Amino acid sequence: MEKSKLSLIDLFSGCGGAALGFHMAGFETIIANELHPDPALTYKKNLLFGNENRMIIGDVKKVLSNKVIDEMKIKPFEIDCVSGGPPCQGFSNAGPNIANDPRNKLYREYLRIVRKIKPRSVFFENVPGFCNRYGLNLQSHLIKSLEKIGYIIDSKKIYSCFYGVPQLRARFVLIGIHKKFSNSKTVSLPDYDWDIERLNSELTADKVIGDLNCYKQKGGYGSGTDSEPDKYLIDAYSIFQQQMRENTSLGLDGHTWNTKIPKHGTIVQNRFAMLLNGSSLESLKNSDLETKKLSQRPLKADKFPRITIVSLPDDYVHYDCDMPRTFSVRECARFQTFPDDFKFYGKRTTGGKRRRIDCPQYTQVGNAVPPRLAKKIAMRIKSYLN
Repeated sequence: MEKSKLSLIDLFSGCGGAALGFHMAGFETIIANELHPDPALTYKKNLLFGNENRMIIGDVKKVLSNKVIDEMKIKPFEIDCVSGGPPCQGFSNAGPNIANDPRNKLYREYLRIVRKIKPRSVFFENVPGFCNRYGLNLQSHLIKSLEKIGYIIDSKKIYSCFYGVPQLRARFVLIGIHKKFSNSKTVSLPDYDWDIERLNSELTADKVIGDLNCYKQKGGYGSGTDSEPDKYLIDAYSIFQQQMRENTSLGLDGHTWNTKIPKHGTIVQNRFAMLLNGSSLESLKNSDLETKKLSQRPLKADKFPRITIVSLPDDYVHYDCDMPRTFSVRECARFQTFPDDFKFYGKRTTGGKRRRIDCPQYTQVGNAVPPRLAKKIAMRIKSYLN
């Protein structure tokens, strides 16, 4: 590790959204753990460059047991930060609402490893339901447990959009600095630095993904690429697009990845067209266009997208009236602030019973911490450590 880099242990790492933000802020992953091999592969290919053995794949209780950690011979306060966002399906309003979901207890594994490693700082992220869903009061238990072992804590529910992320994305976030290393008696999360006026000006749906909307030239529905490079056909024309294309190309001489769009059937195309023209899902009941999917809603090109990107690609309808459709993986990644040179691996999507065991690209994107949010939190942590 470079001496100028701060060390990061990344638990429940997913494809690396949080880690990417931390890397941008001057951290380097020393150990990452992810249960599923597909997001782990995405993480390794994008973030570990020659150090892919730093990704430990498997159940955190086994592959990072106390015995395994002892064998690593990590000294107390040697690690600068332990980051973690345990699986949130048990607490999410979009999840199956199971109070005794075993994943609800995984935050205890995060606590166990923090106690064992004793990092200088901690970062924790989850859905707002983590705080008080089912009356479990996990937020209080997490905070008291961290304070008991010496961390000065700040935590709250935040909206990612007010940190410059082009979606609402409410989340519970927590940072902590060990009292031995804090240059302050109190700790606070970074203040919001975007307001509604700026969001509506700079982060409209068109200014976020409009330069990717060239599927007529590519061949229509089903076009784009899954794992191969896909050349840009439109210049970046907004500040956000330029930022996402900084490492690829602002013009037509570069490419990105994961741009394939679904090949919708006629009924789906017609349903999406009706939604874009102002019809409601309720008004389509008892017609050929009726659907059991009640969360579908269209975006408007000139409005800030008041949405939250999730693991299923069919919740939102692209604003293109000439080709009504759902988003590509790359478009979802833009809403999450992954830059265009970040490539996702594994299956693009899956369905049916496979959803219980697969972690395709759409799921990897939807489950991630937005890198732009993570960077701002990492910079705040760094300021306390320094």
